[in-house]
Formats: sequence, structure tokens, C-alpha cells
Amino acid sequence: MSGTQLIMMALCMGLMYWIARGMIGGYFSFFFIASPIAIGVIAGLIYGDLERGLIIGGGIAAAFAGIIAPGGNLPTDSALAATTVIPIALATGLTAEQAIAFAVPMGLLGSFATNLRKMINVVFVHRADEYAAKGNLAGIKRCAIIYPPIIELPLLFLPVFLIVMFGQDAMLAFMNTVPSWVMHGLEVAGSVMPAIGFALIMNMIGKPRMIPYAILGFVFVKAVGLNVLTTGLIAGCIAVLVVLDKRTRTKEGV
Repeated sequence: MSGTQLIMMALCMGLMYWIARGMIGGYFSFFFIASPIAIGVIAGLIYGDLERGLIIGGGIAAAFAGIIAPGGNLPTDSALAATTVIPIALATGLTAEQAIAFAVPMGLLGSFATNLRKMINVVFVHRADEYAAKGNLAGIKRCAIIYPPIIELPLLFLPVFLIVMFGQDAMLAFMNTVPSWVMHGLEVAGSVMPAIGFALIMNMIGKPRMIPYAILGFVFVKAVGLNVLTTGLIAGCIAVLVVLDKRTRTKEGV
């Protein structure tokens, strides 16, 4: 990766994480800009390998699938994992499975950063309460819109920027130092993580009648040989038909 590409990558990854986890774009940025797939697309375009960016991003997204935030507390942060690991994986030649294995601990670190951000922003909540008691609308807007993003720049943007800028050399040194069996172990562990993600989703749904849909998807992809995009479109059509049929039956009282 050239120097210009590296700087552009670090800036884009830092900005995406800051916008997403800083809630600057609301829930749209929280769910879509922070998506590992979206991050993989941007990182792949910058690096010049969109396919690998999508593959790694999709793998990380699958590994973190089924993760919920009870009470608003994020147990792991797929956005930090994606914005830091995908660029390094592209630059160092990590496989998707190895990248997933490194993404999991990064996600745990991201949860600490998110909780720290919330703790700091409590100060602005109390200050906004004081402004509300005085009827100071401008002060409330500053506490809600201006101050938090400024404070979050060193907290969210800077760590990602530095990791992407200097993490490549550290990763190469690590790969050259550890035995090959360690890297193979990471690859095997990373291969298992997407299955765990899907298992969490099925467990969260907790409805046996949904299991046939998962089996159909497996059959379409593995037995019939359809790609994931085509299978997803078929599944979407089936879901729409089922919902429309259910609504029709409800209206007719069947």
C-alpha cells in the first residue's frame, strides 16, 4: 500500500468510525455506515481490491451477527473491528478467516471505547438539563449536537487512524515471528466464528418453525450451487410472499 493510499485509508476508516459510533448521522450511520460490509467496500475501493474487501467485511459481519445490545450496552463493536482489521488484512495478505480471528478481540476493545464515550457524554446531559431549566435552547443544542462530536474526535477517530497507519508493520512483524501452526489455528478459529454468529441468530429467534428457512438457504448455496446474492433475493421474495399471505388471511379472518 502506497503512502497516499495508507493516509487516505486511515482517514476514511477513522471518519467512518467517528461518524458511526459518534451517532452523528443518527441510527442510519450507526447501523449502515458502521456495517463491516460497507466498511469492506470502502477499504477495498481504496486499496484497489473490492472483492477481498467485501469477502473480509462479509466474514466479519457474519461473525458478529446475532449480537444484541441489551439496555443499550454494546457487548462488542463490529465497527471498530472492521475499520481496523480490514485495512491491515488487505495490506498484509491475511486471509478472511485470519482477519476474523483478529477482529473478535478488537470488537471487545471497541465496547470499552463505546462505554467510555457514554460516560463522558453524561456531563453534557447534565449541562443540558441546566440549560433546559433556564429555557436556553441554544445551550441545549450545543450540548446535544456540537460538544459530543468534538470530544469524540480523539476518542473515536484518533485510535482508528493510528492503528491503520502503524498497525500494518506490527501485523507483518507478528506474522513473521509466530509459527505457521499458530496462524493456521487462527484461520481455523476464524472459520468457526461466522457459524457461531448464525447460531446466535437462530437461538435468539427461538422458533423451531424458522429452522426450515435456514436449511433451505444451505441447500440453495451448497447443493444447488447458487451464490449468496441470488439466494438472498429468493429468500427476500419468499419473506414478502409469506407476509402478504398472512396479512390477507388476517383481513379475511381465515
